[in-house]
Amino acid sequence: MKVTLERLPESRVQLQIEIDDERLEKSLDSAYKRIAQKNRFPGFRPGKAPRPIVERAVGREGLIREALDKLVPAAYNEALETENVDAIGQPELEIEQLEPVKFTATVPIRPTVALNDYRAIRVEPETVEVTGEMVEEQLLLLRRRHATQVPVDRAIQWEDILIADVKAAEDDGNQFLDDENAEFPLREGKVLFVPGLAEAFLGMKKGDEKTFDIAIPEDFHIEQLRGKTATFTLTIHEVKEEQLPEADDEFANSVNAEEFPDLATLRARIESDMRASLENDAESKYRNAAVDKLVEGATLEYPRVLVEHEIDHLVREAMGNNQQQYQMYLQQLGRSEADFRETWREAADMRLRRSLVLSELAEAEGLDVSAEEIEEELDTLVAPMGDDAARFRQMFATEEGVSTIRRNLLSRKTLDRLAAIARGELQEEQA
Repeated sequence: MKVTLERLPESRVQLQIEIDDERLEKSLDSAYKRIAQKNRFPGFRPGKAPRPIVERAVGREGLIREALDKLVPAAYNEALETENVDAIGQPELEIEQLEPVKFTATVPIRPTVALNDYRAIRVEPETVEVTGEMVEEQLLLLRRRHATQVPVDRAIQWEDILIADVKAAEDDGNQFLDDENAEFPLREGKVLFVPGLAEAFLGMKKGDEKTFDIAIPEDFHIEQLRGKTATFTLTIHEVKEEQLPEADDEFANSVNAEEFPDLATLRARIESDMRASLENDAESKYRNAAVDKLVEGATLEYPRVLVEHEIDHLVREAMGNNQQQYQMYLQQLGRSEADFRETWREAADMRLRRSLVLSELAEAEGLDVSAEEIEEELDTLVAPMGDDAARFRQMFATEEGVSTIRRNLLSRKTLDRLAAIARGELQEEQA
């Protein structure tokens, strides 16, 4: 067997394989026996017809094509081994010639990743600030959760709570919204389903009904409605006013008397929680920015099949595993599966690139996860389970569970190391 290897873009390899006559002849003999066994030939019992009879019946080309069913996969696998090709997907096969047998196999191989001068990556951290206005806004939200709702007999205003029927139909009469007795707050500056709908409630009263048209924006989240004019019908059943508790020590006690003896303590907790949340968000953004820098500076080559696999993951994460519901959703959108998958391509490509560079970074920095670290993580995971901790530990300690923990810990370590690089901390340690 003669093999010629050619490297192609996008981490692919093309193998040109030519089968020698002796090997072909052996394959033809086996193929003839299979044909003789599967088919009836006049004057002969099944499997007993001689090769000339069989070959005359199916033709030499037919015999060769039968032989290729087993010959091509065997020759392809042998070529992978002799040429040390690390295939990661199924090949694209093309039969170029039957005698002698020549075929090409184009196969995706493992990506190549060069991080280049990744130790030079720097990212400026974001400054976190919690203002008095931000604290007051959160305090207002907390007061709203403890507010009472009182029915009022007046025109609707911003911040009222409404109970209403909301219906909407397209120009052709197709109804796409039918909410009866829907209860919702009317917040100023908040879009209610479609721009302009919230404002239409203002001035209406209990028992009022109104019908009007709204132009649907071109960027509306339901594609089939974009750019159309919709007719809305509103029927008001109840108008309620929020009565907020006073922001004082008594309110702080009502939230939690043990933790908040006065309003100042409650405000301090709100500020502390907000600061911690903002710092976590800032750190997450910082790490994402560092990964973006790592991707930007790397040289990557990878096969398209990996992007397709990543699209599979994203679609499954978004839609679940129920194929029937998935197909119904596509019908509602009015899109083909191919079109829908295409909308995920950019996100899948970026997620794949980020995953590849982080894996390469872990290897370049010699990062690993020890058995002791896995045990510590298991302890942390089951600690809140109380009396059930031992049972849950057994569930997590399976081969698959430990593998997941190892991946998560390695990912965390890698991001920690990248953040340290981006802050220049490694250079400081070396100095």
